[in-house]
Amino acid sequence: MFLSILKHVAPLPKLGSFERYLFIGPHPDDIEVACAPTVKALTDAGKHVSLVVLTDGRMGAIDPKLSGDELVEIRKAEALASAKLLGVTDVTFLPFADGGMYRTEDAACELAKQIVRLRPDAVFAPDPNVISECHIDHIKTGQAAKTTMNMAPFESVMQSIGFSGSHSVKALAFYYTDKPNTYVPVKKTFSARAEALSCHKSQFDEKAVSDICMYFKLRSIRLGLRKLRGLCDGYRALSPVHMHCFPEASEWVR
Repeated sequence: MFLSILKHVAPLPKLGSFERYLFIGPHPDDIEVACAPTVKALTDAGKHVSLVVLTDGRMGAIDPKLSGDELVEIRKAEALASAKLLGVTDVTFLPFADGGMYRTEDAACELAKQIVRLRPDAVFAPDPNVISECHIDHIKTGQAAKTTMNMAPFESVMQSIGFSGSHSVKALAFYYTDKPNTYVPVKKTFSARAEALSCHKSQFDEKAVSDICMYFKLRSIRLGLRKLRGLCDGYRALSPVHMHCFPEASEWVR
């Protein structure tokens, strides 16, 4: 009863209701792996979508001979190609090296600057609080995105990191989450995941693309059944009121 009242007073954000979206990826392929159908659904609906990639992806490829600066340039080109396929032309690459050897606070400062610059209504980032998640770049990217929610809205905080302006987002949505509370129907755009991942040839062969898409199809069926809406991407969404001193929002799984 108590949670039901709180949900009525402070409802979850409706992720499809905004005009400007920012998707933050730890690596040049994570947004596509987790969110490609959602991104394509938004761009098809005429929404403005920006992508920000935190790290340069220099630490791994199918071909062990590829690494370092050469791989960085390949992965940038792959990310730009997949973004174009998804209907996105606004892609920013931040200067952090793949592998997690950077401070979360530094990542948060750079992401906060991008939020003020791009002025999104909704921000998507990986869920840093999933117990099974072990990839440090995923964890740090999610933590940094959370931290920006108390940085970007405040002019004084942004000035303290050498940047002018401020911006408050209306929703923060976590992907790769084990506790989704909001669902985006993606039946019409589900094939966008395979198409986008096929651009990342340094990372995925055909079998890998097929395996990833099979997992996400099973996941999307499971999530869609919760709302009887067909295939769905699932996110853990928070509005500004949930992000500070509102612990009940952690229980809202529907």
